Amino acid sequence: MRLVRPPRPESDSPPILDAARLEAARTLHTRFASAHLRETPLVRALELDARADSSGATRVWLALECMQITGSFKVRGALLAMANLAAKKTEVVAASAGNHGAAVAFAAKLLGVPTKVVVPASAPKVKCARIAQGAEVVASEGAGYDDAEDLAKRIAEESGAAFLSPYDDLDVIAGNGASLGFEIAKTLKKEPDHVIAPFGGGGLAVGLACALPKSNVWGVQSEASPVMAMSIEKGEAIERFVPTLPTIAEGLEGGISKRAFERAKRSTAGVVVVDENAIESAMQFAVHDLGLVLEGSAAAALAPVLAGLPKEMCGGDVAVILTGRNTDRITASAGRPS
Repeated sequence: MRLVRPPRPESDSPPILDAARLEAARTLHTRFASAHLRETPLVRALELDARADSSGATRVWLALECMQITGSFKVRGALLAMANLAAKKTEVVAASAGNHGAAVAFAAKLLGVPTKVVVPASAPKVKCARIAQGAEVVASEGAGYDDAEDLAKRIAEESGAAFLSPYDDLDVIAGNGASLGFEIAKTLKKEPDHVIAPFGGGGLAVGLACALPKSNVWGVQSEASPVMAMSIEKGEAIERFVPTLPTIAEGLEGGISKRAFERAKRSTAGVVVVDENAIESAMQFAVHDLGLVLEGSAAAALAPVLAGLPKEMCGGDVAVILTGRNTDRITASAGRPS
């Protein structure tokens, strides 16, 4: 496990999300009552305190977005963004490793927006099945996210549709991260000292940071695709990345756009890189000790807690975002998708 921190941001940087988007995120549930969104349960996990921090100074909370409608947090941002596109009568094309696609398809069906979702060839069947309930599924030839995104952008350009990014869209960022951040602060009656979230393109972490400016927001990446960590170390965004290692956290694969990298660098405290064995162990722990089915991308956020947090991430209230449950069946013995 390694921790990588970005340089300190400029103090006079303009806000990433404007007041109107933040207010839309704060009122997400009332705006989309028919979607039956669930306010995320925030559960105190006393049994994890000592594993996270042997000094006893850390209180661990689990934000159970794995209980969310569509099976992941991504429905939040999809509803906010798709509502704006529906008002313009715009067709939509999205690329997704699965959860963004399922969320976009759910919003498309609810709002009546014609939508195509391009998925990697390796996308889990359970996620593809969810997408097919509200959108046309298009499989790319490549196994990784970047190939799916390239194809989706090409389809959108040729058809005149709008391309909806899972992480590089301000409405998606506001819906996914900021709405969740506001709920966490409401439950705790304050902002947590630290927030730990999976980090793929960075939209969730950035949105959380916008809603929780007093919190240190940390991302977690797999060693199979540690693009944000590599980009910080290089000093520029790595926009395309093909993993050389297999991963059970497919939602965290791929490169990061220049704009998304700059937002994350400004707003987040850093990223932790964990290995695949740690993610698999976290999936097993979730099933056997917590009774929770977590996909690999969600379990990534739990992995550093179980291994012992770096000292920079310890102290006070720590909210761990468990983002989704959409994985193919988990075996009791192995805890990996089958």
